[in-house]
Amino acid sequence: MKIVIIATLLCLSHLNAQTTSIKVTDVQPNELSSIPAGRVTISCTTNYDPTLCLASANRLAKVLRHYPTTQLGDWKFVVASSEHWQQIVKALGGDPESPAFTELITHVTVLEDALFETADMRRAALAQRYGQTISGLLDYAVSHEIGHAICQEHDEKLAEAYGRDLRRGTTPVCGVGR
Repeated sequence: MKIVIIATLLCLSHLNAQTTSIKVTDVQPNELSSIPAGRVTISCTTNYDPTLCLASANRLAKVLRHYPTTQLGDWKFVVASSEHWQQIVKALGGDPESPAFTELITHVTVLEDALFETADMRRAALAQRYGQTISGLLDYAVSHEIGHAICQEHDEKLAEAYGRDLRRGTTPVCGVGR
């Protein structure tokens, strides 16, 4: 597997731009071919167990095939180890309690591995926090983040509304106040 460095994950926090880089390994999940044509790639942080990485990438690819990934253009999904999750998110000025975030500038969505693990207390707490079943948590997080991505939306409430549209099987109408 080829190691790639995402060198410019940018997050604007107040007036200061912060740059954080994370090392990732590209993955070729078996399920990736089921994603409609587009330029979507899946990677894992290099500190994530390779066997778990492939399993998580396959699960992610299965979820992604339900959404209009062709509208994303070049986009990278990264599964990050929970062990370093809070450190990564804090460095980017995000909410370390959230299990996913999207960087619109660099076209990267990062997902915490707790969304994929089956017997994890963090996953159960996340499901409760977001009012989801444990089995529906990954789909919920992915659709929300795709809502950010498709509509280039920073606002969490609007991204959630767009994610809800996606979960209902409809394409969100971006820029429409709700």
